[in-house]
Amino acid sequence: MSQEQELSSLAEAIIAYQKKYDKTDGEMAFGSRMTVEKFHAIKTGELQPTSDEQSALNSLIAKKPQ
Repeated sequence: MSQEQELSSLAEAIIAYQKKYDKTDGEMAFGSRMTVEKFHAIKTGELQPTSDEQSALNSLIAKKPQ
């Protein structure tokens, strides 16, 4: 899988998670420990996440919210 496809699938997974659990960009940013602006830019594909940011987002969407 190319890096662009990987980022696209990450964005799709983020959006699906937000819809399923009714989470805002602010809640997702807080949960992944980044600014809302950075989270939104990653989600829309305007910014490429670092490997740490990508791991944090993957970890966040892999678990059910409490």
